[in-house]
Amino acid sequence: MPVSNPLWPAQLDHFRLDSDVPQALCAFYCQALGLEASPQADGTTLLDGPGRRLLIGTGRRGEQPFIAFRLPNTSQLAALAARLTDRGLELLPSPTPLFQVGALAVRDPDGRQVVFGLPRPHLSPGGRPTSLGVLPGRLQHVVVASQNLGPMLRFYEHGLGMVVSDTVREEDGTPTVGFLRTDPEHHSFAVFRAPQSRPDHHSYECTCWNDIRDWADHLAGLRIPLWWGPGRHGPGNNLFFMFQDPQGYLIELSAELEVVPDEVRGRFWKHEERTLNLWGPGFMRS
Repeated sequence: MPVSNPLWPAQLDHFRLDSDVPQALCAFYCQALGLEASPQADGTTLLDGPGRRLLIGTGRRGEQPFIAFRLPNTSQLAALAARLTDRGLELLPSPTPLFQVGALAVRDPDGRQVVFGLPRPHLSPGGRPTSLGVLPGRLQHVVVASQNLGPMLRFYEHGLGMVVSDTVREEDGTPTVGFLRTDPEHHSFAVFRAPQSRPDHHSYECTCWNDIRDWADHLAGLRIPLWWGPGRHGPGNNLFFMFQDPQGYLIELSAELEVVPDEVRGRFWKHEERTLNLWGPGFMRS
């Protein structure tokens, strides 16, 4: 990726999810994803595991106040801040307790904050070993649905500097989905056209098909049913299945997500079920 893009590379580090019953939601995620809970000074709870973590806060059910990307060093963070300012974006104070002083945020067209920073040394991603520590599941991407698809795609591509890997379009060329990357993996963020703006799902990357099997067996032992899949997405070419948390937010277990060469940008897919699942029924947001 050209050095002129100061976002490159960045990786999804964590996100915040709110609930009116945060303790119950924390208990679900700890059990389902093998996470350990620790309270934070801002009133949120950190759920932490090997390669995966999120914050649970008290608020409106299903609200996702922010997503947070980690950068490798302060020089890149400073260059990104300059780019964002040059594009007329307002820099906001970081809302996350997990990043070092100097982290920054901007607000997307749907009101969600996107945070960039460096993890605090004592809270570096990786997580503590848990009872599920042997099951790989690195937090890999967050996907949202939006009634403002055009402005959202422009914000994330032209404002933040994410690179479009694939776009799904109707026959007349109208876009319905955009998949964007911040490092060589196919997407760390995506946005679907939908009747209302809301979180869609968050995904954890495994190492192989056998991991998908083992995660499904683990969930079966907890009597948590699969909601969609197993299957294979078109864009990204990854194996997957999804299940729901108690608030209806979708959680994806994924494997073999495509690694995209730098020169590949803006491929197109047809708006149809097969694009979303090469093996069977698709989940159509619009």
